[in-house]
Amino acid sequence: MPGHGAAGLTRAFPLATSRRAVRPGRLAVAPRLAEQDFEFGAFTLVITADSGAHLLVYGRSEAGAFGAPPFRTPAGRAFLAGSAGSYRATGRAGHLRPEERLGASYRHQWLAEVAPTRVAERPALRLRGLLTAQPGDLAAAAAGATPTGACGYELRLVDVDGERLGLEFDLFAAAGAEAEAPAIADLFWQQSPHARVFGFGAQFTYLDMRGRAVPILSAEQGVGRGAQPLTRWTEALGGAGGDWWSTYAPVPGFLTTDLTGLLVTGTEPARFDLRRPGVAAVRVYAPTLRVLAYAAATPAALLERHTRATGRMAPLPDWVHAGAVIGLQGGEAKVERVVAELRAAQAPVAGVWLQDWVGNRQVPFGTRLWWDWQRDRERYPDWHGMRRRLAAQGVRLLTYVNPFLSPVTDRPGGRPGLFEEAEARGYFVRRPDGSTYLTDQGDFVAGLVDLTNPGARAWYLERLAANIHESGACGWMADFGEGLPFDAVLHAGNALEWHNRYPEAWAEFGRDLRGAVAALRGVAPNEIVTFHRSGFTRSPGSAGLFWLGDQTVTWDRFDGLASALTGLLSSGFSGFALQHGDVGGYTSTLPPLPTTLRTPELLARWGELMAFTVVLRSHEGNRPDHNVQVYSDAATREAFAQAARLHASWRALRGELMAEAAAGGMPVARHPWLQYPGDPACADLTEQFFLGPNLLVAPVLRPGAASVRAYLPAGSGAWRHRWTGAAHEGTGAWVEVPAPLGEPGLFDRVR
Repeated sequence: MPGHGAAGLTRAFPLATSRRAVRPGRLAVAPRLAEQDFEFGAFTLVITADSGAHLLVYGRSEAGAFGAPPFRTPAGRAFLAGSAGSYRATGRAGHLRPEERLGASYRHQWLAEVAPTRVAERPALRLRGLLTAQPGDLAAAAAGATPTGACGYELRLVDVDGERLGLEFDLFAAAGAEAEAPAIADLFWQQSPHARVFGFGAQFTYLDMRGRAVPILSAEQGVGRGAQPLTRWTEALGGAGGDWWSTYAPVPGFLTTDLTGLLVTGTEPARFDLRRPGVAAVRVYAPTLRVLAYAAATPAALLERHTRATGRMAPLPDWVHAGAVIGLQGGEAKVERVVAELRAAQAPVAGVWLQDWVGNRQVPFGTRLWWDWQRDRERYPDWHGMRRRLAAQGVRLLTYVNPFLSPVTDRPGGRPGLFEEAEARGYFVRRPDGSTYLTDQGDFVAGLVDLTNPGARAWYLERLAANIHESGACGWMADFGEGLPFDAVLHAGNALEWHNRYPEAWAEFGRDLRGAVAALRGVAPNEIVTFHRSGFTRSPGSAGLFWLGDQTVTWDRFDGLASALTGLLSSGFSGFALQHGDVGGYTSTLPPLPTTLRTPELLARWGELMAFTVVLRSHEGNRPDHNVQVYSDAATREAFAQAARLHASWRALRGELMAEAAAGGMPVARHPWLQYPGDPACADLTEQFFLGPNLLVAPVLRPGAASVRAYLPAGSGAWRHRWTGAAHEGTGAWVEVPAPLGEPGLFDRVR
């Protein structure tokens, strides 16, 4: 039998950089099915033999006419395939490299049967047939025989709700065949080579994914992500360089400028291959594949259909819009001094985010925390006094947690903490030998709480709720979630299904933790703000807010300031409607790595960009003492105060846009195509965005720049430059305007 044994398997991943695009095999259709139409609910399946057999699924408009087909197969080519094989991802501290091993491949398709059925009480069609290893076996399949190298399949086309098409694909061993059992499913469809393809979660390097293979794997994004020489060094020293596709928050779905969308609804790792002109593919590392496909008349309608599946984000509480959130560490005296200095610079301040509420430790990477989630009474001996004094100024406290626990017995005055309690109760994910899975965090080890275990989840929820309530915090960073090892043993389920599912479970845990803290405090849950970096398909339905993770303190498009803008816009195509980032970036490096530190100019420009996200929040970074901070001197305080005032200037609009996000899934920060799809040039823009139809933002992304260019969409009316008052007609033209520090490109549409 082909593919048995290690010698019969080939390593094919990472395929994101492979030159070989996935190719569909041949398709043969039973003659009685050709040139037939099959209705199911609001959809019609059309099987045609023109230019080679292929299938089209049309949806009907309210007027009864056919609309754009949400799904069509490649002419004369298979639209389903299967393979034997396996998948894993290995690495250190969440920095993962995926690897697939393939055995027998079943690429050629015989469609034998189409019959009406029902799925979850919805009208559907059932398609059945065989997938064969050799094209010559299709004739045997057509004659009713089962080739030895074949597997069976069933595809159900489902009218999900009258507007979205469901595709449910199952592979199974065929009776009489002697082939390896299929474990990997492929789906192919026809796609215009001219349509831009947006989405796939928070992607940081590219917006349009045409011509690329996109792995769907939640992981640490890496340090450098292709920027050299930093990436080579971080990869060589710690396997942490990352790649262009590395992301904490992937989503297996996309939208196109042809106004179609597709979403894989399972959680197994996957890979989209968009490198073959006219034909797209998705591979899922499971013998089952579940997909939603949809078409719409506008980008807003397309996102509405997408976010029915992902869930939508609720508006943030009013208090977080009253000013900036300042990231600080170092004790009460420093916190109160910095708040006073920033307020004196006329910076509105809504909160202080104190990640070191649990204490910190100095390690080679920089400053890290004690992962025990109990307030450090030595570092903040007058915590509650500080909290009351800040509250009197309208300033609230936010803290930090994550799903890991680390031993703290080696800290000064250390005592057993939550780690020891969780380990005694068996609440961590485990190794195959039954021991606690201690993950290497670079400078220490930690155990990951098993959220598939109801007892572990309830215990962790109770402990964190009590500690956060005692702190008086009104919000917290909910860090990590992307690091479940692939060889971990869980209380329920397996790591292949749960690796990408864990970020969703962590967001659901965060939602319930907000509710538990709110109940203890006697306030509404939406008065508490939590922000996540990890995510997957359904995270927006549970998370309160997202942030873009750990950018490097550089300008580049790989991992610096420009990549933060790409991440902001790409995630908006996937339902991550409320997004923000660390002002100034996070990761800086010192020798033996190349020295990478913030400059005052970079910090100021980063603040200008983030002033037009839903929350303006600073971060001291991993090396606070080596980096310029928003409070370092009068100049940096003034630059940040200007950003904070810019953020305050569109508070009312922010409320309106958050309401739109909750109702239909449109992001607050919108790629130009989402807002002005009628202008073809908008689809290719990458360095500007809209806040609704009337405010255009063109941030400065290059060092030393004194001006910025912006494109004014055709047919959008006149635009007034915010700083000079100059009016420009929106006739599909580029304009260049002055952009000194403190004055990013801003244009208001003139009514």
